[in-house]
Amino acid sequence: MKTLNKDKVKVLVTGFGPYGNTTINPSLAVVKKLQTMPILTQENTLPIEIVSRQVSCEFNKCIKETCAYIDEFHPDAVIMLGEYPGRSMITIERVAINYNDSTRYGVKDEAGYAPQGTKVVDDGPAAYFSTLPLRRIVTELRACGIPADISDSAGTLMCNHLMYGALHHVNSTTKARVGKQGDVIPVGWIHLPALPAMAAKEENLGMPSMTAELSTQAVLTAIQSIAKDLQSGNTDVDIPVKSRLLV
Repeated sequence: MKTLNKDKVKVLVTGFGPYGNTTINPSLAVVKKLQTMPILTQENTLPIEIVSRQVSCEFNKCIKETCAYIDEFHPDAVIMLGEYPGRSMITIERVAINYNDSTRYGVKDEAGYAPQGTKVVDDGPAAYFSTLPLRRIVTELRACGIPADISDSAGTLMCNHLMYGALHHVNSTTKARVGKQGDVIPVGWIHLPALPAMAAKEENLGMPSMTAELSTQAVLTAIQSIAKDLQSGNTDVDIPVKSRLLV
């Protein structure tokens, strides 16, 4: 990851609308809140331009839309958001696998499609690692009082699908290898807990939840963490991040 030589940092953030059993998606709530704050300023760092967009809840189409935004806006970093019902905290995904299996969850996309045992990219590698500074983000979220952890499983639904597709696109267009310093811009996935309105439904009682306000604060903190990393030229902080009770 190279040190930036510019007057601001541009970050693309994407989120989904209602999908599957989720009638109110926290990722869309955060995207809408971010659209009201296009420029983020913080002490001792460059201004951050936030470009936030909703993408379709359709396999393949969501990848095409996100990649088009990447090509249009040329961001310095990409954060994709989704919901992971049942998780009690913000989770930063470490890896996306080249595999779709929607039927195991009994979920179809907006077009009625439910892939089972298919690849995201036919000739793609088995997996891509996130290029976000995972340890820095989680450490700084916890320091702000926001529960967070690194996750090693993004599932096999559309979140993993889009994360893999975006990483494949960035790596293909830069003709670089994931993990090699300076290869690609930071790209990765953040899963958000369900909103309280979903957890309050009778069929979901006991489900962990987080308000849209706190989830937005978490994403803003993550954006700032990424900006710090970009400006310093570091790849991540080299400290242990302990994990506990991650679902």
